[in-house]
Amino acid sequence: MYFRILTVLIISIILNSCALKKPANNTLKPSEVVFSDKLGCPLPINYNKNFINAITDWLGVPYSYGGNSKKGTDCSGFVQSIYKKVFNKILAHNAVQISMKASKIKSQDLEQGDLLFFRINKKQIDHVGMHIFDSYFIHASTKKGVMVSDQKQEYYQETFAFYGKIN
Repeated sequence: MYFRILTVLIISIILNSCALKKPANNTLKPSEVVFSDKLGCPLPINYNKNFINAITDWLGVPYSYGGNSKKGTDCSGFVQSIYKKVFNKILAHNAVQISMKASKIKSQDLEQGDLLFFRINKKQIDHVGMHIFDSYFIHASTKKGVMVSDQKQEYYQETFAFYGKIN
């Protein structure tokens, strides 16, 4: 009996750990997706290398209100820095102002670097992140600094406002 329970538990762990590395986006074949160990999420094979390298360099940078450097940054300062370096676009250092410059887009039209806007305090846009792939995005969290999160988490589903593209 003990051996049977142990076997079922091991098989369950193996199956669940494999499932974590599969993207939920079914539009790509498994052969068209790679897993980024640094970011902890899947990427399409044809990912934007400049964007991925730039955001990876920022992982773990601590949160600092009003900051936009690798010593400390807030969400809009992080987005502002990446957009300047990778996309050669100058953005405001304010989530509301960035959201006003963005064209709303649908989830199926998301590309790497497109923006996700959130209403954490429910009144106005007060948080911004950048799309990586599938439901994964990168942002500067007040508690954990620059990190990758999954939009499927309940907290992000509840606070999500819209997707945006900077033209």
